[in-house]
Amino acid sequence: MKIRINVRSASRKKAAVIQRCCEYPDRLMTVGEFIEETVRQNVREYNERKDATELLRLFLRNQNEESLEEKLNGMAESGKVSYGDSFDDRKADAEAAVRNALQCFDDGIVALFADGKRYMNKEEQIPLKDQSEVTFVRLVFLAGRMW
Repeated sequence: MKIRINVRSASRKKAAVIQRCCEYPDRLMTVGEFIEETVRQNVREYNERKDATELLRLFLRNQNEESLEEKLNGMAESGKVSYGDSFDDRKADAEAAVRNALQCFDDGIVALFADGKRYMNKEEQIPLKDQSEVTFVRLVFLAGRMW
């Protein structure tokens, strides 16, 4: 079944809500299972994108032998140094990402809303259907000292 996923961060830098559709198994899931499936899908997409970038970089390297230093100098001349290309060849670890996501949910750093209802317990069942809307909100806690 297709589920619409909204991701919202409560910071001023990124005020937009990012929405995308994802495919999920057509079965009743708990909040924990849903978070786990979502994280696994995202890690898989990230690793596939990283592989595609490496393959593209391999083919382009023969055409344009530009060193890292030349690329950085070119970006500096244009006024913006971007870190869009990752020069780190490590892939994301799905198990570590799932543990981290579940811990963030338990700690209240991430809130999950499905079809307008907030879910706060990992063991709670989510009655999702085709075209349900799920929203993840990363909560930002105000703490620190006065300036």
